[in-house]
Amino acid sequence: MRIDSVEIANFRCIEHLAIEFDNITTFVGPNGAGKSTVLRALDWFFNGESLTEEDVFKGASPDSRQIQVSVTFKSLTSLDREMLGPKYAPHGVEFFTAWRTWSDGVDKFTGKARAYPPFEEVRAATTAADKRTVLNALAQQSPELSIPRWTNQSASLQAMDSWEREHPELLVEAEVSDTHFFGFRGNKKLSGLFDYVLVAADLRAAEESADSKTAIVGRLLDLIIDRSKANDAGAQLVADLAVRQAEINAEHLDRQLADAAGAISGEMELFSAGRTVKLEVDSPPVRVQASKIGIRIIDDVVETTVERQGHGLQRTLLISTLRLLASKGALHPSESTVVLAIEEPELFQHPTQAKLLASVLRQIASGPNSSVQVAYATHSPYFIEPRYFDQLRRITRGRAENSSVPSVSLHQASMESVAARLAGHRSLGALVGRWQQVCLSNLAEAFFANAAVVVEGDHDKAILEGIAARTRPFEVDGIVVATSKGKLGIQILHAILAELGIPTLCVFDNDSGLGTRMSRDGKDVRVIEQQELATMRENREMLRYFGLDEIDYPEGILSSSVGAMPDMVETELKEHWPAWAKKREALIEEGRGASGKNGATYALAAEESVEEPEGALVDFVEAARKLMVNAQGSSHLNRASTPPYS
Repeated sequence: MRIDSVEIANFRCIEHLAIEFDNITTFVGPNGAGKSTVLRALDWFFNGESLTEEDVFKGASPDSRQIQVSVTFKSLTSLDREMLGPKYAPHGVEFFTAWRTWSDGVDKFTGKARAYPPFEEVRAATTAADKRTVLNALAQQSPELSIPRWTNQSASLQAMDSWEREHPELLVEAEVSDTHFFGFRGNKKLSGLFDYVLVAADLRAAEESADSKTAIVGRLLDLIIDRSKANDAGAQLVADLAVRQAEINAEHLDRQLADAAGAISGEMELFSAGRTVKLEVDSPPVRVQASKIGIRIIDDVVETTVERQGHGLQRTLLISTLRLLASKGALHPSESTVVLAIEEPELFQHPTQAKLLASVLRQIASGPNSSVQVAYATHSPYFIEPRYFDQLRRITRGRAENSSVPSVSLHQASMESVAARLAGHRSLGALVGRWQQVCLSNLAEAFFANAAVVVEGDHDKAILEGIAARTRPFEVDGIVVATSKGKLGIQILHAILAELGIPTLCVFDNDSGLGTRMSRDGKDVRVIEQQELATMRENREMLRYFGLDEIDYPEGILSSSVGAMPDMVETELKEHWPAWAKKREALIEEGRGASGKNGATYALAAEESVEEPEGALVDFVEAARKLMVNAQGSSHLNRASTPPYS
């Protein structure tokens, strides 16, 4: 059993959100957008802490202040079906949906099942007396159906279930009130089959390391360690102690008690003839307290409790336990499924450890027999692999034009939706085949951006970032420049970022001076003509992708989503900003820059040139900033509550 999808309504900052889940589901978005709220809504669904009115979405209307979290499960095993029963998981049904709702302090559980609709009126009745009235009325109205009459609550509800199994032709899909498969920590249907473990950002080491049913490590230890033999041995010890205690009583007390009882009986005979006294040992039951597992950290010769260690090691302990759990679970995939939900897995982690942790999480969730799903909310590109862009869920928070309360939105880029954007331009095979060329490290950073600029190469990126830094660095507004390593790769990156709801400006070289450069290098005329034709085809293809009129050599800002560099960045610098080249040479002479096409030197020269830049490069920087202005205007984002990424 695995989570397929989740719906959350009226929980804290979330009005309504529908989310698909993968083996690994990665939540990204600004601080305060609602990423952790998703994980905590699921924690409430599975582990059930008490809610209050403060947990209800502030914008909920007075007549709809009901919190609801629904989870749809897939990949039901034979054991899952056995525990759920044919009512909830009949043969041929591949999904099972359960709901948890809270309203005015009342916590209710329901599940999707095949049911007789009139019986749902009985189940929904508040008191046993009301249930009896409704059921007996149904039996009287339809005597031909042999509906069971009320006896007592438990027996009558079981009789209704039995009747439904005997009349499948009268059943329809319905939400059925039930508590037996919920309470994942208790002795319910799904206990032992499914566990949701939340590693919160504010974890408390001492509490979470305890050997208890409510602590993370304690719950994991229960899943990792088999205590059955120890429990059996403890029970045998109790039995042996009882026998030994009886032997001790017989040896040391029974004779004395018999003599004392005889003496007392003799005295009683004087006052009440025919009555005697018996004295016997009343031994309290022998109990052996279950052993608790303690955790201590040994550092060379120093041994301490967990809470005396640094936050990094405390978190490492929990993650290490999770990894062990995952490896154990893989050996017995049919026994249980575990969802590891982690808030900000990068917290207190050295970069190399963060990379390792990201790799470990992907490994334990991706194995062929893995019984683990991973979900985390992160601000770190270390936990993003661009080739798995379809596992990203980008969460943002904005305010609708007619609302005073911000609400949460979700964007997802599926392989199908990206392929649909690229239809007629790039094939799905080309999309997958170009991963290693286009999905580089700075694309991971773009997934965290408030807006993105996609360019062909590192030098374009360096110049634009350098120009922006002269007045207001792109980082201040959360703008990220990503490179595509080629003109047509821009389309792939744009399709992904657009599906994720990230405003994006794409800038490509029109290469209008290509023929002149090739001629200067002594290339054959026919080769030059072929390359020029290929360049014009690529330029037209780019314009066609963005829905613009096709021309051979477009220039400047063409729309809010695309611009064309006149020829290439070096040409533009030479014609409109000669001071940049002088500054670059000065940096090299001073030892602050490197010769050749060095991105860092390009950016520094652009930032420190004494003369202001002009031309298309400035236009592209301003167009990138307008992406943020347009985004704010369309979604009414509250910038104070959603600061740029660090």
